[in-house]
Amino acid sequence: MSRQGITRTIFVWIIVALVFPLAIQAQGRRGSEESRLLRDAAALESRGDYERAEMVLRRLLDIDPSSTGGIFALERVFRAQGKPEKILPVVDIFIDTNSSASGVRYVKLRVLADLDSLEALEAEAAHWFESDPGSEEPYREVARVYEDVFGVDRAIETLRIGREATGRDNALALEMGDLLAAAGVVDSAIEEWATAVGEDGGQASGIVRRIEELEDGKEDAGRQLVDLLATSGVVARQRAGARIALDLGLEDVALELSRNVASDLEGRTREIFLSEVARRAREAGLSLPASWAYEELGRGASTPSERRQFDQRIIDVALVAGDTAAALEAQRRVANSFSLESIDRRRATAQVIRLESARADPSRLTQLLQDFRDEFPDAPELDDLAATVAKGLQVRGDLMGAAAVLDGIEGPQSGLERAYLMLDMGEIAEGRRALLSVIEGLQPTEATDVIQFAGLLGRLSEEAADVLARAGVLAHRGIVNEAVNLLVDGTDELGAKEHPSLLAEAARIADRGKAFEQGAFIRTRLISEYPEAPELGDAALALARYRARTPDGVEQAIAILEELITTRPNAAVVPDARVELEKLKGV
Repeated sequence: MSRQGITRTIFVWIIVALVFPLAIQAQGRRGSEESRLLRDAAALESRGDYERAEMVLRRLLDIDPSSTGGIFALERVFRAQGKPEKILPVVDIFIDTNSSASGVRYVKLRVLADLDSLEALEAEAAHWFESDPGSEEPYREVARVYEDVFGVDRAIETLRIGREATGRDNALALEMGDLLAAAGVVDSAIEEWATAVGEDGGQASGIVRRIEELEDGKEDAGRQLVDLLATSGVVARQRAGARIALDLGLEDVALELSRNVASDLEGRTREIFLSEVARRAREAGLSLPASWAYEELGRGASTPSERRQFDQRIIDVALVAGDTAAALEAQRRVANSFSLESIDRRRATAQVIRLESARADPSRLTQLLQDFRDEFPDAPELDDLAATVAKGLQVRGDLMGAAAVLDGIEGPQSGLERAYLMLDMGEIAEGRRALLSVIEGLQPTEATDVIQFAGLLGRLSEEAADVLARAGVLAHRGIVNEAVNLLVDGTDELGAKEHPSLLAEAARIADRGKAFEQGAFIRTRLISEYPEAPELGDAALALARYRARTPDGVEQAIAILEELITTRPNAAVVPDARVELEKLKGV
């Protein structure tokens, strides 16, 4: 290159270097100015000063004729003035220089529709179709307006014309499905939505939302959609189908399709898919596909630690779903993965026994516990485990087996079970002493209940204590209704002075068993039949608190508390009753 040419090139680069930043700066200034003027116009519009807002927006469009924000804002101002037609010449000027501006074209269509200028509307639509051949957007936007003006059928016809014009069979499928659903042709809508999912599996979330919004037949529609995707032969669409099935809660379909998809995937892609299945299934509360996905991920684990992580997730999912068998299988794998006599193995094995206690026969439970004792003779878990197994044996009526399990085990929980075992055998005095001996090792709430129960056993007659002991054993085993009925019915055969105590205990047992209405009924009886009983104060306060849980019961709760405070001013519960009363009255 000659020296002159080099000089010319350098000069050009200098000009570019100087002008380009200036151009960028100018563009930035225009954007900043547009934002400022739009804010000013919005402020004037919010105050109802539409004329000044119009002036500001027209100034904006003079500065920047390509400002779509200015067009939309000006149309809004004209509508607020009741003069939407004023936007039409402004829109026409804009379109002349920006023919592809679909948003502004839609504004014109909407205004013409609002003005009932139907011939002009159809002419504008035809013009838009001609000006942008092969594009879906004109047909999509025109169909939106036509649905409101001419109805669903005309909008569907417009989309079909658009599909032919574009030459693509899958064009406008999402919109077509929406209109067909609106027309009540759900089967055809499902087919269109299945098409709209696309070859890459996109639009899945939006289509799930559409299925969920159907008024009737959501499950059938979901199954139809997933079946169409499953049989497509395209893995991406099948993955989308599995995702949709999970999101719609179609557990059986989701599991089957997920298995089929996973069989066609390898490596990292398969791992990502399985992780997605596990996550979505867990979020949807679908234990079977979640457990399966975690199991598959676990098989590919590179270390025992990684495998245990997946097994723990299986356990969590299975327990939430109430699937003890699946949880137990995974828990056994966790326990067996640790070295013999290790702390981790001890803890995991203890959990195996806890899970087994819900389903295994007594002989198996006994053997499992013995094996655990042999391997871990000093394990701190023995107290809890022995109590769990013994309680299970007691429930099954094997009192001798329960006693054998507890033999040689020391601790608060095993001691508690031993006490209830004595009560079950009719050894009331020994059982009561055993209850009192374990109080210090119990949790505060449990300890309070035991103290109250043991104290009542010591105050009652021999006949009443026998009824209470049998009821206490039933309640401890979780047989709440039978325990409550025993106490309520048992009062008929006892002296009247012991009735309130047994009724009060029956109400407390009902509460612990979440039978709150039954507890309220018993307390109501206690208050009405035994107005002088020492138990009345606690019963009245508990009944008022229960009634106050619902708006309809607040007045009744207030009346109960006022009666308690008036008739029993010196009762120990009165200070608490006054606090409750003030809360209810809004003091």
